[in-house]
Amino acid sequence: MMSPSDVDAQRRPRRDAEQRLAELGAYVTRQYERTFDQGNERLAEIYGYAMEEFFLHRNPAPLRSLPYLKRIPVTIEEFVESPDYLGNVVKVWPALMADLKILNPDVLVGEDPVHEAFLGGATGIGKSTVARITLLYQLYMLTCLRSPHRLYGLEASTRFVFPLQSVSPEVTQRVLYEPLRQMFEDMPYARKYLTWNRKKTSAPELEGGIDVVPLLANVESLLGQAIPGAILDEVNHMRIVERSKRVAGPRGQGGRYDQAEEVYSELSQRRRSRFLNQGVSIGCIVVCSSTRYVNDFLDRRIREAEEAGQANVVSTRHKRYDVVPSDRYSGETFSLLIGTDRYRTRILVDDETPPLGARVEDVPVEHLDEFRRDPDYALRNIVGIAVDSITPFISMREKIADAIEEGEAIGLEHWVSNPEVVLERDGFPDWLEAAMPADRRASRFVHIDLSRTRDACGIAIVKCLGMVNVVDPEFPDTVEAKPKFAVEAAISIRPSRDAELQFADLRSWLMQLVDRYQINIYQVSFDGYQSVDFRQVLGRRGIKTVEISVDRSPQHYEYLRECLYEGRIAMVDSDVLRRELIELEVNPETQRIDHPPKGSKDVADAVCGAVAAAARSRNVRTEAGYYDGDGNQKNSSQPMERPAGTPRPQRYVYVPW
Repeated sequence: MMSPSDVDAQRRPRRDAEQRLAELGAYVTRQYERTFDQGNERLAEIYGYAMEEFFLHRNPAPLRSLPYLKRIPVTIEEFVESPDYLGNVVKVWPALMADLKILNPDVLVGEDPVHEAFLGGATGIGKSTVARITLLYQLYMLTCLRSPHRLYGLEASTRFVFPLQSVSPEVTQRVLYEPLRQMFEDMPYARKYLTWNRKKTSAPELEGGIDVVPLLANVESLLGQAIPGAILDEVNHMRIVERSKRVAGPRGQGGRYDQAEEVYSELSQRRRSRFLNQGVSIGCIVVCSSTRYVNDFLDRRIREAEEAGQANVVSTRHKRYDVVPSDRYSGETFSLLIGTDRYRTRILVDDETPPLGARVEDVPVEHLDEFRRDPDYALRNIVGIAVDSITPFISMREKIADAIEEGEAIGLEHWVSNPEVVLERDGFPDWLEAAMPADRRASRFVHIDLSRTRDACGIAIVKCLGMVNVVDPEFPDTVEAKPKFAVEAAISIRPSRDAELQFADLRSWLMQLVDRYQINIYQVSFDGYQSVDFRQVLGRRGIKTVEISVDRSPQHYEYLRECLYEGRIAMVDSDVLRRELIELEVNPETQRIDHPPKGSKDVADAVCGAVAAAARSRNVRTEAGYYDGDGNQKNSSQPMERPAGTPRPQRYVYVPW
């Protein structure tokens, strides 16, 4: 049993701390009265907030922080505008000044701190300038403290590091480090109060253990660092690597490495672990990039923060003409229709009525030529709206909507209970006999884009609707007979390393169409070498098989695009197919058709392969085996209708090799 003296010994440190805090409160009260009488409003406001938190809210943290101030920090407005700081060093547009005030609140008088800031939007709006000034202001705040290591509970040997990171060392040096260093050295405050190694140009080392360091944009460069603030620039342009050895993946093949995600997570975790303080909370990680793809890193992170209501996080996204001073524009505008998945971005002509519910932007006429040349490019760089693809392969996206609407008009329905399944959770989808068409004897072409664990397995089923006359718009007297197709099924089956796609199970599931539902599968095509066994088994069942790769050459996709533009394709309504077709883009270097980072094209590949297989089939080219919607065979010898006064159509033969 403890003696009274032992109990008193245990309580004494608490009583002593409370006594010291009470004495500090009395001292601050006297200081507040003195500064108030002297007209020092800034200091009086800081003391007043500390007293209010202590006496009214029982929060002693601001009061305890006051002895650590060796200089009273100015607000961000004075820091930017005063000649003692950046007033003669940099000029800031009014719109950017408003952003700086949001990113750099006055924490000494109780404004909520900002720990992370996400700057997006158009190009040329000063995002990097805002980031550099913010980091410089947070560094300045740190230099106003005495013994910051004690304030934040760090060892005295710990260095405070402000990293600068971008897509490459060259960009980091040119865009971030060199301008920031010049601003710092030109600032009168730095020359008057701070010392640093002026001979070391690679990174200034300030007294007190403060470094501003350009680093490689990887996790390893951040190990062991105490990071109060940082700049992570152009995150939407950072690398995304499939099957990277930096990330664990199935069968040792690696996973998807997202450079921006990895570096940001490490920065954020290191700041949270070392700089949580209810008194003087300084430091901000600024993540910025110009707008690029829909669902890029910056868009995802902003959306996640907004949906979660995350505290101490702010984001900005501006159009160029909302930030650039207005005296640079005449005031005259034009109307821009913002594209959706049903129509493309374009300039509206005079008195044109936009689609119902469409978004129309009034853009300064000074940008008219840019939108005429490349609407999607200008949409990203001037309006700051992300696009589905940077170099879109199918620019007339309304043709995709038209194909789906025609599919609805002729009664196309999904043949399965769920056209987009996760194998581990859902298993294979069920075939729906009620949704299958009456013309089951018509030849069907199936293409399978195989995958075991990584991507989704895309499956498409296509039939030919017959031949149609197509008039060449450049030569109105020329008419060609070309096949028209229906995409009756577009299915995505996503496996994983825990639920591999077994090809035998896929084969059994697919053959239910033949064995149970009497669907005439004329041919099955595949995209690669993994299909050898699959093809051999189907061949023994009397089903033709062929290998068709839509990745080796763009001509298969070019033919699919031609079918869309000429109205020769009807598609079942599929969200994943619609999205993948819209997101297709052309690689300007290789001319390959690909998907954007974080995107996919598995189902689009399957549809493209099935249409290519049907187009090159002798069965289609000779018009044999066509059936109407009631299951009745058509007379292939019946002459085709053609516009009056036009020459007899030439037989169209598609050779996709």
